[in-house]
Amino acid sequence: MDNSSTGVNGFKPTENDSPNALLKNLQFDNYVTQSRARVKGNKNTPPDEFTMLLARAREVLDAGGGHSLKANLNGVVIELITNSVHQADFWSNNWWPAAEGVLPHAQIFAANGVEGLEPAAYYSPSLNTALFVNTEYYGQCKSWALGMAAAILEKRFNTLSIHGATALYKGKGVVIIAPTGTGKTTHSFKIFLNPDGKICGDDWAYVSFPEPIPENPKGRLIARQPERSLYMRSESQKEQGWLREVFDRSKNENVTTRKADCEYPLGEDLCSLTNERCVFDEGMGWCYYSFGNSRVLVKRDEILGKEKVVDEVPINLVVLLRRDDKSPAEVKLGPSQAIEILDKGEYMVLPGAGPKEKWGTISNEPWYNPYLLELDGARQARFFWAMFKNWKVPCVILNTGVESIQQSHERIVADLEATP
Repeated sequence: MDNSSTGVNGFKPTENDSPNALLKNLQFDNYVTQSRARVKGNKNTPPDEFTMLLARAREVLDAGGGHSLKANLNGVVIELITNSVHQADFWSNNWWPAAEGVLPHAQIFAANGVEGLEPAAYYSPSLNTALFVNTEYYGQCKSWALGMAAAILEKRFNTLSIHGATALYKGKGVVIIAPTGTGKTTHSFKIFLNPDGKICGDDWAYVSFPEPIPENPKGRLIARQPERSLYMRSESQKEQGWLREVFDRSKNENVTTRKADCEYPLGEDLCSLTNERCVFDEGMGWCYYSFGNSRVLVKRDEILGKEKVVDEVPINLVVLLRRDDKSPAEVKLGPSQAIEILDKGEYMVLPGAGPKEKWGTISNEPWYNPYLLELDGARQARFFWAMFKNWKVPCVILNTGVESIQQSHERIVADLEATP
């Protein structure tokens, strides 16, 4: 740690202070989880094995200190049962609560302090139940809740779940679909900040289709937001400095509070990421972009006010994002091209988007959606084909690696204005 720096209100932490103790003194709402990223997961755990693991976890949960919280995800009720105050806190602030007394469609058990078990996550499709053992990292819990609801909505309610950001511009809606770290939040926020723009969500959308799907449908498809807060990559503050004040009053997870813990090379005089003076050297007590997997839970209404927030948007345009140094800046896609790209889901793993040893490598996320616990490619293709072919929603793919954020934003705005 750089002991020459002084934190907020003159508090000067020491080397022996734990991260969570430091942040309590700093009056900064942040929690440092033991596992600061996703743990190994088995998304198809056999019922017998799952039941044995769950029994061990329930012994700990039944011993006391547990929380039971039910969330309403587009009509699907997911119950979280956990002994983690952190997970319960983020969960209750992330989702809309379910009505009192309603039975859950699916359950998540999250138990910490289970002896003899490594941090891991398990899901049993036949039981509609997930189990997290010895991990408090909220991101994986949130994404599995979305995946569990997606499986129910797709099979029972003809609803497509999209890993994408949604925003409204002059009454027209855009869905931005992309792998983690390529700019979904950045570009949805660019529209959000426009005087004519509003934010819906930055991570997930539900799109319900009539059954049967009509050949010539009337009206537009609607994308709905399941979350009342945005669970954001805190590193977005690097590009948008004004977000620091917003993040400072929000709930944070795994934000770096010591210069020595910065995971990027330290410049001799300036930050290697911003080419500016290090925030710790400026006397600030934390940095939002020195750890690629830190997150912040932000209430949408508290960013720019309720009038800049909507819970659903019409789908006038779909934008896919990729980031490389060779593809064209923009390509307009036909239905078959768009579905081929989505199905393949090829992308480069960026910092904070996966295990550190995989950063910079090429990977695949079918439909750019790593949250789907029960992947049915045929159903995904059917939904997207109807969107592009039957509803005639235009689709473009932008390369954020060859243009500036502003240039890509201007393309999105121009494409939206060109839609009927």
